[in-house]
Amino acid sequence: MPNGQDATGVDVIFAIALVGTLFMLARRWRAFWDADLTGDDRRLATQCAVFVVPPVVVLLHELGHVLGARMVGGTVLGFHYGLVEGSVRVAGGLSDAAFWWVALSGNVVGAGVGLAMGVAGARGGGLPRALRRVLIMGGLLQVAYQLVVYPLLSLSARFGDWLAIYDFGATPVLSTVTAMVHLALLVAIWRWWRASVRRTLFTIDHGQGDEVARLEAATVATPQDPQAAMELAVVYARSGEMSLARETLDAAAKNPGLTGPGAARLDLARARLAIIEDRWSQAYVAAQAGLAHLAPDDAGEVAQRLWANVGLALGLLGRADQALEAFGHVRPPIADDPRVLYERGRSRIAVGDRVGGHADLYGVIDARPEGDLLRQWAEALLEGREPAPPDDSDRPNYARRTKAPPAPIAGV
Repeated sequence: MPNGQDATGVDVIFAIALVGTLFMLARRWRAFWDADLTGDDRRLATQCAVFVVPPVVVLLHELGHVLGARMVGGTVLGFHYGLVEGSVRVAGGLSDAAFWWVALSGNVVGAGVGLAMGVAGARGGGLPRALRRVLIMGGLLQVAYQLVVYPLLSLSARFGDWLAIYDFGATPVLSTVTAMVHLALLVAIWRWWRASVRRTLFTIDHGQGDEVARLEAATVATPQDPQAAMELAVVYARSGEMSLARETLDAAAKNPGLTGPGAARLDLARARLAIIEDRWSQAYVAAQAGLAHLAPDDAGEVAQRLWANVGLALGLLGRADQALEAFGHVRPPIADDPRVLYERGRSRIAVGDRVGGHADLYGVIDARPEGDLLRQWAEALLEGREPAPPDDSDRPNYARRTKAPPAPIAGV
């Protein structure tokens, strides 16, 4: 470190992690590089990104300082490299601008190498999937360190390159231009990550590139039909990528040409996804938006499902009287859905209708098998208690739950 701090302990710990990762990589060499990227492969790729990539980039970072010093005629007096930290000592006598460049050069190299790795992983369709994951994650982690974490550490702890880079008293113009470029680069990389890289990483991890490409093409080709966007959102959601599913539906909903029943169906999907994610206010807004695309007297299935989700969202928000008004628009068989019965029962009890509420909860018990979580909650509400915590005796102590999971209300 430039201020002479002893980081030997950190280097030793990191070296142990590095050796362990390389040992695991050697043991799984063939399986790691084959076409099938398993969950174990993904975890090992992440370990490589965290423990194998940084020592390489840190070395290049320090060599960047050496190159920068030589470019401005400086004399390198000392070079230290310690896997995850390092320093370069340069003889005095340099101008403020030259010293600014020496400090900046290592970070330019480090961030540039990280960004190049990320681009190579994102665009290298012919590379092994495991390598692409290492390149993307390792590269962007280094970009984040070089351009976010290290500057914050340097400026807050008062050591390191960024004190010289952002010395506005010594180099006001250069520091100001650097700050503008720094901010613009961070914004550009963030937008690239949001718009493209996350989806690329999804196709690498889950091997569904062809399916995603097909559905994306269909979404573009038929913007007035939400079916392709909804199917793509399902692909993301089934793999646990809820944010990608949400953004896919939200992007489709912004199409001004999508109106009427198609727009209502899309808003129904948005409402259901929001309830799954416990975003109840957003579920209410999406369901109301869907109803706005239909005639006021529409009593079709889509309209009733939208009203059901309005009721679920309002009930979960604690607005029982308004939830019951929404449920009043719903008829069987949707009105007999156990999720509707459960939330309508809760809302009826909340406004003082215990008879009606208990009838709905008994309907849940009749519809769900013994041991079902929603049935357990209905039984507990009838008895004025919460369900018992699940039996986690087969889990380690730290993973055992002390309360029952929430009632599984996932939209209708």
